Amino acid sequence: MSQLHRAFARTAARRQHLDQGNLLRSLTLVINGVPGGINLGQGVCDLDSPKPLIAGAMASIDGGDRQLYTPYAGLPELREAIAAKLRRHNQLPYEAKNVAVCTGSSGALFAAGMTMLDPGDEVVLFEPFYSYHGTTIPLFGAVPVPVALDRQTLAFDPQALRKVLTKKTRAVVVNTPGNPSGKVWTRAELEQLAAVLDGSDVLVLTDEVYEYMCFDGRAHVSPATVPGLAERTLTMNSFSKTFSVTGWRIGFLAGPAEIVEKCGIVFDQIEVCAARPMQRGVQRALQELPDSYYTDLQAGYQKKRDAFCAALRDAGFTFLVPQGAYYVMADYSKVFGDLLPYPAVLKMIERIRVNAVPGDLFYARPEGVRSMRFQFAVDWPVLEEAMKRLRSLRA
Repeated sequence: MSQLHRAFARTAARRQHLDQGNLLRSLTLVINGVPGGINLGQGVCDLDSPKPLIAGAMASIDGGDRQLYTPYAGLPELREAIAAKLRRHNQLPYEAKNVAVCTGSSGALFAAGMTMLDPGDEVVLFEPFYSYHGTTIPLFGAVPVPVALDRQTLAFDPQALRKVLTKKTRAVVVNTPGNPSGKVWTRAELEQLAAVLDGSDVLVLTDEVYEYMCFDGRAHVSPATVPGLAERTLTMNSFSKTFSVTGWRIGFLAGPAEIVEKCGIVFDQIEVCAARPMQRGVQRALQELPDSYYTDLQAGYQKKRDAFCAALRDAGFTFLVPQGAYYVMADYSKVFGDLLPYPAVLKMIERIRVNAVPGDLFYARPEGVRSMRFQFAVDWPVLEEAMKRLRSLRA
């Protein structure tokens, strides 16, 4: 390999933390190279997608649309369909002008961050946090500030948040239902958050990707519906998990029209627009799928959660049963001893050809973490085989 020219000796400081590598993706490559390996690491959501979604995309590709750029904020029909969904399912009084279509919730976060954050701003993340939130924020020149949720219950502690708020605090990220923990924020907790932020100019940035996966009778509460948060919240979401199309990269941000427009203009510079056929597919799904689709989705995932948690328990893992999403953060100490998380995952791959994500990726202070995150968004035959292999760890 030729030596790099000295012009490439320096890269931007804001991205150098990424040189540590992405263990989530690297372990996916590892398990993909194992004959008969089962990937319970990366949340790829390997399930069938609804037929109206596929039909809408195919109609666009087959000539129903001219294959041109869409407006940078998305197709008007899709923006209205998303706004209608927000009114119907989230009780948010939004219109099309309050919505901008982006490439997944990650694209929405990037557009919002580039619009609203300056270098040196501090952004609060509730720990354990989605690892991409932790690695994306420094790309804006901003500083992630962790606030731990209660280790035993995942409850929000208002005092813990108050302790870290400074004049530099610009935003708080609320992920509900949460990845990796499965935490579902209650309305009471969100009201407590509003009380802490009262009188400040701190933004609330939400990630509500798993909104239709709340279990045991819990209801998803969009923070933007809570008095004291409504006027300071940008809602971000994606259809990747709801419609099992993680590779389509269609999501959105929603909020005050003038701010959404500014974020859309920034998104134009990043991506120009999201893919037109994928937008048409999501539009068709939103317009045609009955509400029973979403309730069936919830019921199906809860059934998988219950079965998978039983298998983990039988295998010797300890964990909090997730309140939502499709992940379980499980302590493996009784199974693999005091190994660090990455070697523990490799040990599991070696023994039963199943992988997970090292749990320390979701903490700013990972010392002492002895957990791994499993995902159960796979077809039943795959899940049943994975559960059989996990139970064999106790054999």
